Amino acid sequence: MDTDSILTKKNHLLNFADGISASNKRFKIINKRWRGVMKSGMIEAGRMKKDAAKMFEPLIQDMQATISQYELIQTQVTDAVFMEMAKKAISQIYDAAGFTINILKRNLFERTADVGYLSTDGEIIEFLKYANSNNDKDASLEEKKKKIRTRLAEYQFEYTVYNEIIILDVAGNILANLNPENRVSFSKDPLLKQTQDIDLHKNIDEDKYVETFRPTDLMPGHGNVLIYSQKIEDPKKRIALGTLCLCFDFEDEIAGIFKDLKQGNENIICGILDEKGVVLSTCNTKVLPQAKRVPVKIDAEFTFMNLGGKEYIMSTVPTEGYQGFYGLTWYGLAMIEMGHVFSMDQNNDVFEKETIVEIQNYFKDLANIKNRSDLLLEDMKRDGLNGIIQAIKFQDKTFVEIIKYIEEIGTEINSIFNLIFSNLMQTVGTSLFNELQFRAFQGNNIADRNLYERANDVCWWALTPLFRETLTRRETGTFEDQDSQNLRERLQYINDLYTPYLRLALTDKAGEIIAVSNPPLGVEEHFVENNLPKGQEFIGTKIDKGLLAKTMALPSKQDYAVTDFLSTPLYGARPTYIYSTAIRDSKNISKIVGTILIVFDAEPQFKEMLMDILPRNEDKKIIEGSFALFADRKKTILASTSPEYPVGSILELDDNLFSLKNGERGASIITLTSRTYAMGMQVSAGYREYKRTDGYRNDILSMVFIPM
Repeated sequence: MDTDSILTKKNHLLNFADGISASNKRFKIINKRWRGVMKSGMIEAGRMKKDAAKMFEPLIQDMQATISQYELIQTQVTDAVFMEMAKKAISQIYDAAGFTINILKRNLFERTADVGYLSTDGEIIEFLKYANSNNDKDASLEEKKKKIRTRLAEYQFEYTVYNEIIILDVAGNILANLNPENRVSFSKDPLLKQTQDIDLHKNIDEDKYVETFRPTDLMPGHGNVLIYSQKIEDPKKRIALGTLCLCFDFEDEIAGIFKDLKQGNENIICGILDEKGVVLSTCNTKVLPQAKRVPVKIDAEFTFMNLGGKEYIMSTVPTEGYQGFYGLTWYGLAMIEMGHVFSMDQNNDVFEKETIVEIQNYFKDLANIKNRSDLLLEDMKRDGLNGIIQAIKFQDKTFVEIIKYIEEIGTEINSIFNLIFSNLMQTVGTSLFNELQFRAFQGNNIADRNLYERANDVCWWALTPLFRETLTRRETGTFEDQDSQNLRERLQYINDLYTPYLRLALTDKAGEIIAVSNPPLGVEEHFVENNLPKGQEFIGTKIDKGLLAKTMALPSKQDYAVTDFLSTPLYGARPTYIYSTAIRDSKNISKIVGTILIVFDAEPQFKEMLMDILPRNEDKKIIEGSFALFADRKKTILASTSPEYPVGSILELDDNLFSLKNGERGASIITLTSRTYAMGMQVSAGYREYKRTDGYRNDILSMVFIPM
């Protein structure tokens, strides 16, 4: 964090720091009294005999020096309170803005793969080929439209992030769409030509889809609509057949993100801005209305803005991108009203003495200030005792009273100082714990959203016509070598689009692998045992009997199975999740003809998620000695950023830490392998229907550690 920027705005920020201003006023009043009493002492010493005055003058000088040093420390502690509370507020809004835009972009990255895959769907291609060659009044065409709408509904059932899916021919005629209330038949939207102009085969690095966010005649009356469109081609003739438009439920997704952020600090207002700073969505339309334009200053961690007669401190943050995807130029915004920036009552955490000691050890500069204050108080007590002894010796009752009054003032100053310091420790401690809890929450939020997509993928790919028809032929004994080739090519096409997987595989009813993809480009195999199969060597091998039995027993096409986080030959004998479901007969959905397995590339995927949530210092560098991990309720580590805590090892932590309810957060000071850490944690809560209403249970604890 750029502390210089905070210091340059210090005077302005202090206008809203009522608690700090009140402390400064109390100090000034007491210091004035203290100096007044000291002046009285000097006057009294001037009336004394020479030998008595010589005894008291050094004492008075020491006390004057003590006053000056105390005033310096008072300034330092109030400056420290100001700086820590300012950093707390700025860090909160900066992190919230970054979380808002980055979690959204992670989600939208998946949409780019979806549109690429669905635009090559066999049933959609056959539907368009028929529609393009037959009259619109053809009764058979109407039946095919009903069938394709059913297919789109099946897709939307799996991928609930879409609120409309539209299939158009090259002329812009809408041949089928998902939402019956969206009664559109034709579109002149320029995105259609832009989509059709893309050569799907020319440049492998060029995006094949178009991302659009604005009002459109494809969904009239809906305001801004986020659409991912891609050309649909005849795969053999490479002739354009039409356009696929996936309409993302932007407002619903953003509402979920805002709801998650509210758990951290209810005073923070978040939003999404376009490249011009226009508000696209906001969690508080009364304060920050849609379509309002706000300043975008991505080169500054914070700035100020007036809205509705109130001033706010705000951050605007660009996306960090995800796997090379940045999408439309949008920014995350978060802001907090200035009246809440220096509130000490945002949280009700009251730390025990032992915790306060550890927090002091972590914030060493603050601890040094407190130690210096304690030493000065001891010096003052010693000087006071010496002064009283001398005053009694010379029978000067007036000076005795002066020194006692000075001692009372010193005690009062120390009492105020201790109160301020205690509040400061509560503030910085709460800030530290909140940050760690928020980062832990981020880890699980990212993981749940990611794995939600995996559950969707496996169920949808199981409905691929090629898979169902080919495995049905295998059941009837008409399976040919070319079928194997076709299956492998299709699996490879999918795997190259969806890079979170190491491989995909198809099996027959007996569990024998009949087709498998190679790892996508740029993804390498890793083995922890020798002589394990790789690539196409898996053909003919059999999958785990337990996984096969679980998959074959699934009651419907919407159900899926997930392995425990265990080692598997399909992942080089490393632990991962394998998602699976049944492949069903092409003409009889109740008959199972095989299975599909998708092997999650857990090691790099989880590692990247955890690296993203590690705490950072003011220079944006990872704090030395900090680490993050995922663990289950049995204390087994599933992923880690630290080689000292490898996957599969057991965390030696208190059982109570693993008993939090789903979605709950916690933070504490813990000891692990003889070292003390501040730790924040959160238990996974799922995302949309995933791990909430779909029957799957898998509680994961996200944990973040900072050495104390």
